[in-house]
Parts: sequence; C-alpha cells; structure tokens
Amino acid sequence: MVTAVGLYQQRDIPRDRLPPLMGTTISGEAVDLAGLTERGPVLLYFWATWCGYCRIVSPMVDELASENQILTVALQSGSDAELEQYLGGKSWSFPTLNDPVGSLSGSWGVRVTPTIVIVDSDGEVAWVTSGTTSKWGLKLRLALTN
Repeated sequence: MVTAVGLYQQRDIPRDRLPPLMGTTISGEAVDLAGLTERGPVLLYFWATWCGYCRIVSPMVDELASENQILTVALQSGSDAELEQYLGGKSWSFPTLNDPVGSLSGSWGVRVTPTIVIVDSDGEVAWVTSGTTSKWGLKLRLALTN
C-alpha cells in the first residue's frame, strides 16, 4: 500500500527529459543542474519550512551536503530573507533555490514534500523518494548512482 501511494505521488516526476533547473540560491550563488550533473550525481531535495517530515529529512540532507552535490528547492516557504533566517536557525547550509509560487516544483511534477530526486551524471533520474527516508538509504542511492 505504501509503495502504491508513493508511486501515485511521484507519477508526474519526469524520468527522461528533465526540465531545466537553474537560478540563484538564497545565498547569491548561480546554479544550473545541467552543469552540476557533469561532475557526478546530484541529490535534488524539494522541501518546505512548513513540512513536518522535512524537519526529519533536512538534517540528513545537510549532513550529506558536505560530501555530495546537493541542490534544494524550498516550496512556498517565504522570502529569501525568511528562508535564510530559518536555515540559519537550524544551522543548515545546503544550497537552496526559493520557489515561492511553486513554479520550479511544478515543472518537476513535485506534488508532496519532501521529495528527493537523484539525477545521474547523464542528466537522467536515477531515484525518486517521497516522504521520510534514512541517511543511509540516501547514501546508498547516491553510491549506486554512477
């Protein structure tokens, strides 16, 4: 049953031709998913400040950011300044694109938070996870990608 719900929630995530994902993070860094994947797998983390499960997953993503390419998208979570304050209060430093109206997440078919998409070095989706997950599960998926 859980698998069926997960697959239903992920039904609109693109699997072959990925939409562009580029912009300026809340800290002012220009990022482009296409450029990141040239250097190896990228973990995309779609989350929100108001998401209860994200409070469990975000610390794990932050830990993984020290050794892996991570790009996060904050959905409908306020202004850049509010996001910086929120992340600073949690001592999280993962690179974050602000998606105040849901256009980035919408183009990726994200329907729930948290959603994690691991993109391989060929720019193709290798893994998709919605809901809670473990740090070891994420590490394993990243290790198995490329």
